[in-house]
Amino acid sequence: MQYLRLTWEDVEQGCREIAERIRGQGLEGHMLIGLSRGGLVPLRILSDLLGAGDVATMAVRFYRDIDVRDPSPEITTPLQRDVKGRGVILVDDISDTGGSLIAAKRHVLDKGAAQVTVATLAMKPHTKLVPDIYFLETPAWVIFPWEVQETIRLIAGRSAGRAEAEKELKGAGIKEEEYAEELKRRFKG
Repeated sequence: MQYLRLTWEDVEQGCREIAERIRGQGLEGHMLIGLSRGGLVPLRILSDLLGAGDVATMAVRFYRDIDVRDPSPEITTPLQRDVKGRGVILVDDISDTGGSLIAAKRHVLDKGAAQVTVATLAMKPHTKLVPDIYFLETPAWVIFPWEVQETIRLIAGRSAGRAEAEKELKGAGIKEEEYAEELKRRFKG
């Protein structure tokens, strides 16, 4: 599998570019809604860059493992804010298949939003929902800085042994000092 590990600097740069595009499209007054979990960090950064205090969250569950999805996305925490007649910017980390974003966008529109703009840091070329605003496009499995430990656990958990896990982790751009403790626990030494 091909991986792309983003740094905090990449994320900050991506959010800066997204914020500029939001301003350029005249969307600064729109409510920001982050999809939990992946969209929470970009949501916070964008709210800071845009000076936007009007933020909300919702949760959509779709992935169970690296590149392993449930049959369809499920909204596990619905939007709890009134969006009737409002412009909304839906924020997430990535549009992979687009399934989560399609479900979230439909949910927000069903709640009465006048306009929904989708903004993500990354987008896969095969997605069913091309975000209105995004930072980068890649076919790789993206590892965001806030999910490194989760990625280590998932890779280690599906590996036949320590050597296999180490090879894949190194290929994912994860350093030994980041994964050493998990592999030590998982493979007993």
